[in-house]
Formats: sequence, C-alpha cells, structure tokens
Amino acid sequence: MSESVQSIERALTLINTIVDAQRPLSIAELSQAAGLAPSTIHRIIQTLAARGYIHQDHATKRYDIGPEIVEISRSLYLRYDLVRRVRPYLQDLVDLTGETAHLAELYGTSAMYLSQLEPLSMVRMFTTPGSIAPLYCSDVGKLFLADLPPARVADIIHKTGLRPRTPHTITSPDDLDAALQVVREQGYAVDDEEREIGVRCLSAPILNGAGKVIAAVGIAGSSGRVLRERVPELAACVQQVAHRAAMELILQPQDEPQAQRP
Repeated sequence: MSESVQSIERALTLINTIVDAQRPLSIAELSQAAGLAPSTIHRIIQTLAARGYIHQDHATKRYDIGPEIVEISRSLYLRYDLVRRVRPYLQDLVDLTGETAHLAELYGTSAMYLSQLEPLSMVRMFTTPGSIAPLYCSDVGKLFLADLPPARVADIIHKTGLRPRTPHTITSPDDLDAALQVVREQGYAVDDEEREIGVRCLSAPILNGAGKVIAAVGIAGSSGRVLRERVPELAACVQQVAHRAAMELILQPQDEPQAQRP
C-alpha cells in the first residue's frame, strides 16, 4: 500500500471514529479507538483541521467533526430530498410522453443525473443516477450553461473543450453561444443526437424563487419516436411538469437538517 493511500485510509478512520463516538475526542482517545500512534494522529488531524473536516475546541483540546463535514451532509440531504420530491413529477412525464424521464443538476463543469424513471415499453433509455454528461452537448447541460454568466461559460468551455461526440455535436464557441440564446428564448433545451446517434432528449429547468435554475427535468427517447416535429409539443409538456415541480419546491421549502456540531 502506498504511503498516500495509507494516509487517506487513516484520515477516514479518524473521521469515522469521531462520527461513531458522537462527541469530541482527545488525541489519546482517538489513539486508543483508532489504534494509531498519537504522533501519527496529530500529523493527520492537523491537515484535516486546516481543510475544515475536523474542528478543535481550543478550550478542551478535543476534536470534533468540522464545518466541511456538516456542509457535505447538508448537501447530500438536500440532493436526496430533491430527488424524493421531484420523483412523482418524473412519473408524470413518463405517463404523459411514454419516454424515459430524468432529473439532473449542475455538478462542477458537468451535469449529473440524479434520478431516472423508465416506461414499461420494450425500448428504454438508461442513464445511471450519478453519471455525468458534458454541458455543451446535453439537453440538461445546455440549460445550466444558459443560466450562467458568459465569463463562467467561457471558463467551463476552456476547461472541457468542445469535443465532437457525433456529427451533430456543437464544436464552435459561437455556435454554442447562439444555441444557448435559443434555450433562453424558448425555455427548454434539446440534445438532437449530439451525444449519441439515434437518441433525442429535451429538458426544461426547475427554477427557484429568484428565477435561477436549480435542476433540470426532461425526457429521452429514440429519434424515431421523439421526432423533430414533435419536439415543441413534448417540450410544452416537459415545461409544464417542470413548472409544477418548481412551484412545490417554492411553496413548500425544504426542511434543512439541523447541524448539531459544531
């Protein structure tokens, strides 16, 4: 085992030890519980504390979970709560369109799929929850890009590039800017076989009370079923469902978890 991997394992062991204890621990208590030398613990825990994953009470000299762990817990709670609350609307999309419905959120320089529901038909479009998609050539991704400031869009494209996935992929920054303007005007985005030949997807944004995009819901199907001439009709359906989901989230705000420590 490499030294770096061993250090990561030990750091995770210390975090888990504190979480399991449900109280702040001293170096001596951590050493006994984790089976590590105090000098080893002190070296690792200083790094964790500097990054906010561990917090030391300067009065007692004991260590507890830090604000970064609390923030991760909060983020995961809100993500899972979003999936739980939007899932019925994904079912509505499946029932209304007969196509696979998906929910996604912005994840750094990509879009992450959080949930998917499939129809009972023989042909389905599978997107594993947790998988990511490029922003520039996916329906959900273009929704997020269209909501970002131009400088942020330019920064993302600089990092990711505009690699052609199919002959239909947008590979020019000017063409992407024009496509994003269309998304803003029409209120939905289309992946017209840009990631995969034979697959057409379209999505609409879920907006918060300030009108910012917090997630995207949409459908995916074969280009033989989701015909170009059907896109406006299907998009209207997706937009309606996205609006209904947004209204529930706005009118019934999420109950955020209460951080007990620190």
